[in-house]
This record gives sequence, C-alpha cells and structure tokens, in this order.
Amino acid sequence: MIAFFYACISLGVISGVVIVLRGGPENSLIGLNVATICAATGLLAMDGFMGVGYAKEIAFYLIFPGILGPILFSRFIGGVCDA
Repeated sequence: MIAFFYACISLGVISGVVIVLRGGPENSLIGLNVATICAATGLLAMDGFMGVGYAKEIAFYLIFPGILGPILFSRFIGGVCDA
C-alpha cells in the first residue's frame, strides 16, 4: 500500500516538472507548486510511517515558498500592469 502511495506521489512530482518545462511564468509557478506539495506530502507520510523526525520541518520549508511565491508574483505582475 505504501509503495502505491509513493508511486502516486512520484507521478505528481513528475507531472509538476513537466508543467514547469512547458515554459511561461504561470506554468512554472503552477508546476512548482504541484511538485512541492507532492514532495511535502511524501515527506509527511514518511514521517508517519517511518518516524523520521525532521520530515515535518523539511515539508514546512518546502511549502512556505510555494505559498509566498505566487502571492509575490501576482503583486509584482499587478504592479507592472498598473504602471
């Protein structure tokens, strides 16, 4: 069961990388967020199944820029479009 879960998470990361490689700033942000969310989910599952103590901190540091990146990007693009 855990092998199937990690296979699905790996498929999500690969899908995110494919979206990033399509180019364009919007696709890059979306693909990066998909990949980081899948990686963080895999780390949290690893912490739950195997008891890895530092997985929660790494998952937090992966998710944190994934949340702030699109917000800052939209502010930047909004400022450029308004000028």
